[in-house]
Amino acid sequence: MKLMKFAVTVCAIGFLAGGALAQDKPGNIAGLEFQTPKNGMVKQYEEGRKAKAAWHKQQKDKDPLFVSEVLTGEHTGSYIVGRFGMQWADLDKPSVPEAADIEEYTKVIGPYVERMVAAYYEFLPKWSNPATDMNAKYIEVITFHLKSGKGDDFRSAIAKVHEANQKLNVPDHYSWYRLANGGPGGTFVLTFDHANWASMEDDPQIKPLRDRLREAFGEQEAMSVIERLNSSIEGTYSDLIQTRPDLSYMPAK
Repeated sequence: MKLMKFAVTVCAIGFLAGGALAQDKPGNIAGLEFQTPKNGMVKQYEEGRKAKAAWHKQQKDKDPLFVSEVLTGEHTGSYIVGRFGMQWADLDKPSVPEAADIEEYTKVIGPYVERMVAAYYEFLPKWSNPATDMNAKYIEVITFHLKSGKGDDFRSAIAKVHEANQKLNVPDHYSWYRLANGGPGGTFVLTFDHANWASMEDDPQIKPLRDRLREAFGEQEAMSVIERLNSSIEGTYSDLIQTRPDLSYMPAK
């Protein structure tokens, strides 16, 4: 599965929380653009992104615009640009007029972009245990593509995994998303925040999944959850991205 279509990457919950700050009733929708600079034009692209951030500040845009860079996988070197914490209705009344936004993008960024793919994702709070801070430097992304007709099995299994983590007070933070529009159905994304490379090491405080399920529910239920997961997942794809606050826009508080 390709990142440009499936990965939510920058949607780590720290960004989602940031996107929600400017709204009275934040939602769970994230609108993302996956942008690939033209060969040899990364510098021009990044300068364009900085100019675009300055333009949003001039427009007194109320909504943050977050940018991250893909570090691993077949789309290394691409960028993800997103808004978070939206409701679908917010797309009908953006803080900055859409026509003006597109015009500025076309002027300062568009000439340096080889390819752009847009997609919308839904944050799934009932399955998630996000961190409360916004200090992530890296975001680990695992994309799941499900077998046809196996969505209910996957959902029920992930719900039990989360229930086990909560029951055992597992010291792990993660966020789940569902691809709502812009790619194949049955696509889910799991993200983990990392403060540094060292945090990529396995945490000895967190037991393997099967052991956690056994401790929380017993052997029979643990095996049922594992079987539902194994039978419902067609494949997975992993990526690592780095947050780029220098290219992002945050409205004044």
